[in-house]
Amino acid sequence: MSDRQAKRQRRAERRAAASQEGGISHPPRGAPPLFTERSSVASSHLAIALSAAVPLRVLGLYERQGPDENDLEAARQVGTLLASKGDVLLFGSQVRGETAKLFNHVAQALAILSFAPGGMTCFGQHFDAQAILAGFFGGEEAKRYCEQVSGTAHAKQEIPDNQGE
Repeated sequence: MSDRQAKRQRRAERRAAASQEGGISHPPRGAPPLFTERSSVASSHLAIALSAAVPLRVLGLYERQGPDENDLEAARQVGTLLASKGDVLLFGSQVRGETAKLFNHVAQALAILSFAPGGMTCFGQHFDAQAILAGFFGGEEAKRYCEQVSGTAHAKQEIPDNQGE
């Protein structure tokens, strides 16, 4: 057995022992994040990008006085779009700009749906407009605004008022 083969054998044994002990095995160097052994959408670049994009869109909706009927219809249509082109969102497209366009539609739809009482969870991330706006304006203002926009008392949850931070 050559030195190279011995190293590979020892590495494979260490990985097998780590997986049996519940340890985290790291992906091979240079492996794309979506194609690793323990890949999940929740830990992907998609989830990270959405965690940045959705709050900005929630803030944009706040500046427009909240989502309207056209926004809700657009969010409904994104479900169909995602069902037919979800692979483009996860794995990219050969067509320039197609992935970005789909990402923007999904981020906007999540921002719109986050105004529902209690928010919503998607791709392992929870998006709640009240909690997001509380980070910008404080808990009381966010609660008051979300109740006004939705026409009902938003989810009965305590959002800390971080106005003083």
